[in-house]
Amino acid sequence: MKIRLISFTAQGAATASRLCEGLKRLRACPPRCGRQDFRETADMRERVEAVRFCDLKESGKSLSDFTREAFLTADGLIFVGAAGIAVRASAPYLKSKKEDPAVLVVDETGKYVIPILSGHIGGANELAREAAGILGALPVITTATDLRHAFAVDLFAVRNRLEIEDLQEAKRISAAALAGERIGFFSDYPTDGPIPEELSPGIWQDHNICVTQRDGARRPGLLRLVPRTAALGMGCRKGISLEAARKGAMAALKRCGLSRLSLCALATVEQKREEAALRALADEWRLAFACFPASALAAAEGVFPESEFVRKTVGVGNVCCRAAVVMAGGMGREDGSLPETSARGARLLTGKVISEGVTAAVAVPDEEVVLHFQGEPL
Repeated sequence: MKIRLISFTAQGAATASRLCEGLKRLRACPPRCGRQDFRETADMRERVEAVRFCDLKESGKSLSDFTREAFLTADGLIFVGAAGIAVRASAPYLKSKKEDPAVLVVDETGKYVIPILSGHIGGANELAREAAGILGALPVITTATDLRHAFAVDLFAVRNRLEIEDLQEAKRISAAALAGERIGFFSDYPTDGPIPEELSPGIWQDHNICVTQRDGARRPGLLRLVPRTAALGMGCRKGISLEAARKGAMAALKRCGLSRLSLCALATVEQKREEAALRALADEWRLAFACFPASALAAAEGVFPESEFVRKTVGVGNVCCRAAVVMAGGMGREDGSLPETSARGARLLTGKVISEGVTAAVAVPDEEVVLHFQGEPL
C-alpha cells in the first residue's frame, strides 16, 4: 500500500513527519477490497511519503496536481490540515468506491484523525485507527455500521480479500442489517469465528450473500462475494489483439466455471513482458501482471502439455499452465522475482485452452480459503 501525506503549516509538517515515520514502521497497511497479495509484504519505508505544500509550490506543482497523481498511484492519501482543503482537492477526481483511495484528514496538532473517503473498501477506517495509534489521536469514524457495531458486508469483504460483485446490492444489504433485517448467508468455504447475528446461514432471505468463485447470472436479492485467489496463465503469438487475449482468457474461465472476478493475476513468460494485449488485459481486469523467466516456469511441479516449438521459442515447453501454477502456488511474486523459500502448492483447474493464437490456463492455491468474521485483515 502506497501512502502519500501533505501538510500546509509548520506545525502540520511536524505532525505529518511523526505520522510518516510511524507508518513506515508498520509491517503492512490495511488492504483494499478484493486484493490478494502473492508477494511478501512490501517494505513500508519505501511506500510512505510526506510532502509540504510550500515545497510542492516551489517545484512548480499545485495541490490539484498532487491530488490527481495520488488518486492515480496511491492507496492512501492523508491531508494534515483542514477538512475543507481535502474535500475541495479530492472532489474533481472521485470515481467510485472500488477505485478511489482511502482519504484521511488529520488536524495539524494531531488530535483527530478523520476518514472521509473509502472507509471500508479503501481501508480508510482501518488506516485511521493505525494513524490515531501512532499519533495518540482520536479516530473519528462516522460509518453507521461501525458506530452501531452492525455487520458490514464491505468490511467483511475487505478483511477476507473478497471482490464485491454489485456495490448497489452491498449498500442494500448494509441498510437491511441496520434496519434489523436478517441476511441469508451461503458459502462454498468454511468460516472461522462466531457468525454475526444479522446473518442466517443456509436460509434464503430478502437479501442474501453468497461467497463463491463460481460463475453465474446475477439474481435479485443476491450478492456474490468472490475470493480473488485464481491465477490466469497465458501464452500467445506475437502481436495478438486485445480482443483475442480476452476471448482466450474467457475460454479458460468458461472451461473451469470460474467467475472473472476470481482472478487476481495474469502470468506469462519473461519474453512476453512487452506484449501489449496481455498488459492491456491485465489493466482492464485489474490484475497483477507477472512475467517469469523460463527457468522458473520449468521448475513448476506437475505434468503439463509440452510443445517443442514453444520450447525453442521461449526456453520452456509450456507457458500458460506453468505460469498459472507458479503464480497461484506463491512460487513467484508479481514483479517476476522468486522467493528464497518454497511456497504453497497449486492445482490447475484447466488444461491448456487454445483460442485464436492464445493459450490460457487457470490455477488456484492448494491452501483452502477460510472466511474470518472477526479480527484483522489476513
